Amino acid sequence: MLPQKNKGDLVRFYTITDPKRHRKGYTVYKVTARIVSRRNPEEVQEIVVWKRYSDFKKLHKELWQLHKTLYRHPELFPPFAKGKVFVPT
Repeated sequence: MLPQKNKGDLVRFYTITDPKRHRKGYTVYKVTARIVSRRNPEEVQEIVVWKRYSDFKKLHKELWQLHKTLYRHPELFPPFAKGKVFVPT
């Protein structure tokens, strides 16, 4: 685990890949977070979680509420992407 640092000392990268059909019928996505130290680029932490479309939708709603509260321009916040049927191969 990385030691505690100032937020400016770290760079974060996120990728969402590998959609898969869960055994219960819904689709899950692999979310990978890579956290790299600016001071020591060899110092990398990687965290992987699997999330559902509904998790992303909930996060979007919460971010929209926060944006609306802080900035009062909800029309500037990007809309959430429509769901699409995914058929795994």
